[in-house]
Formats: sequence, C-alpha cells, structure tokens
Amino acid sequence: MSKIWRAVIFVAGLSLLGGCASVSLSKREWRDAEPEAPEKIFVRPFAVEQEVLRVDREGETLADFEQKFAADFAQRLAERLSKHVAPAEVAPAEGVISGKNVWVVEGRFTRLNQGSRALRAFVGFGLGGTKTEAQVVVLRPGKRGRMEKVAEFETTGGSNAEPGALFGGPFGAVPRLATQVAASGLSADARRTARMIVAAISEKLHERGERLAGKPLRAKPLGGFPEER
Repeated sequence: MSKIWRAVIFVAGLSLLGGCASVSLSKREWRDAEPEAPEKIFVRPFAVEQEVLRVDREGETLADFEQKFAADFAQRLAERLSKHVAPAEVAPAEGVISGKNVWVVEGRFTRLNQGSRALRAFVGFGLGGTKTEAQVVVLRPGKRGRMEKVAEFETTGGSNAEPGALFGGPFGAVPRLATQVAASGLSADARRTARMIVAAISEKLHERGERLAGKPLRAKPLGGFPEER
C-alpha cells in the first residue's frame, strides 16, 4: 500500500472519530419555565451573513444563495412547526407582530461551511464534511408592544461521517455515492437544523402536558445540558 493511501485511510479514521452526521442542540435555555403552547407561530427568515459563509459562490450568485437559503429554511421550519407544534407561517424579516398567544421564531446562521462534495461522496468518514451552526430565539408579544424572550437555542452539526463510495466495494460504490450526495450538503443540514429546533420546542411543551398539533419530538443535546432555568 502506498504512503498516500495510508495517509488517506489514517486521516479518514481520525475524521470518523470526530465526524458528525447530524445536528444537535448545543444550547437550550427557557426563559419561561412553564410556557403555554402558542395558538400561532410566525417564522422570520434567519439572517445569513456573508462572513460566515464558506461556499463555492461569489457576487450575485452568492447573494441569490443567501436569500434562497434563508427563504427555504423559513418555509421548511414553518411546515415542521405546523406539523408538530401549532399552525405556523413565514413572516417578513421586519415589521411588528402582535396578537394573543402567538410566538415568533427568528435567528441567524453563525456558520455555513459547504465542505467538499467530492470528498464526502467518494471518501466520507468526515472528510469534506459540512458544518452548520445557528442561534435561535423564540419571542412573544408582551406588554406595551415589547417582545418577550421565551427561549434561546443553539444548534450545531453537519455531514458526513459515513464511508464514501471509495469504500463501498464493487457493488456498493454507485448506490453509496448516490446516497451520500442525497444525504449530505447544506440542504440536508438545513432540514436537520429545522427538525432540531422543532424538537426543542415540542419536547418542552409535551413535558408540560400542552396539546400539540402532532407527534411530539425529542431533542438531541450535545453532551447534555445543565439544569434548565
């Protein structure tokens, strides 16, 4: 075996130990320890700032990517909230939201690293993996029109710790390649991030005995949390 291949396998092994193929909660803090389930949820598009982006785009293409990523994520999050928590819809990034027993979910992505599609697909084991991190705030209209903070979350994760097509054998390489392409990338991270945000809300309300729109979800903490306040 050549020195190059030994190096590839060695690095792949190390990446597997630290690789991440999912999204977890790195922070979960409820400002209201006993929240009531909202009757309506508004989702504002999350901020996507260029300085946190590591993607193979620039100029107008990069600007289009930012807008589309934020819009798609907001829609995906609203759909999941409607399915598992309460009716939700996308709201403008700015503007006053009022109403009785409504929540507003907003936030920003603090890291969006596209990684390498080729390395994820052919080698895997964390090589070329994506990295996505977000900060989330849940608000509700309070007295005198001021927004009260209900909860704060932070998510982190990415893909892909699975072996790539290179290690799939003669009959498994092509199917594995197709699977890797479909299951990795920032779009997949966005789906997992939306699910984790919904799970954090769903789990808390379910523990409180609140009535939910659908099946409650369980959040996946990263290393556990201190006692919630």
